[in-house]
Amino acid sequence: MAFFGFIPSENLFNNIQTSIAKKNSKDVLYPLRDEIALQVNEEIIDAILTHVVQHFPQSEKKETAEKLAHFVKSSVAVLLKQLLSKASNDVVKQSIAFSEKSLFKDPQGQLRMGESLDPRLVTNLKHYYAQIHAGEKINIQAFAENYKVFAETTVNHYMHDFNHTLDLGMIKRKASDIGCAAVIKAVHIAIDKIFPHLTKDELKVLASHHDRLFFQ
Repeated sequence: MAFFGFIPSENLFNNIQTSIAKKNSKDVLYPLRDEIALQVNEEIIDAILTHVVQHFPQSEKKETAEKLAHFVKSSVAVLLKQLLSKASNDVVKQSIAFSEKSLFKDPQGQLRMGESLDPRLVTNLKHYYAQIHAGEKINIQAFAENYKVFAETTVNHYMHDFNHTLDLGMIKRKASDIGCAAVIKAVHIAIDKIFPHLTKDELKVLASHHDRLFFQ
């Protein structure tokens, strides 16, 4: 199985475990669901973008990536706060099941949060990382296209698919779809703007961080 997975913070992991343990209890669960959703938004962007970009030298690329991270975090947080509302435990159980399915163990037994991916995508990314580590020249356009696929898959998983567990009405479903499309478009534009201009050193930083996030 191929997947992307970041190591959740202790607080996020504990919240997910608590929600799983309490899913059949009579405790009101939607506040915990809401907290988990907002935490995941923060931590997944940090894992993919923020923790990588902070090691880039100061440049327009770094500023673009930092703005992208801020845009995605804030856009998703605003959307989530519009969509999340009081819900019965029967509805919340759908979100808990989603979080439970998003947990994976890597080959070292480390529990991670992420998503299943097309094995071909992970194979391609791992190939590019190996080339970068070896100091070889890569097809940067093809590399960027793979990242677009990954970004779109991730947005669809954590926004579109997760939002469908919220039992939304028609208006909120429409808002969710518009929000997903806006984030995907912004990420694609940023990839086109950043990737062609990455230096060898910046590519090595990217490869070193992301090589530890993809598994097959």
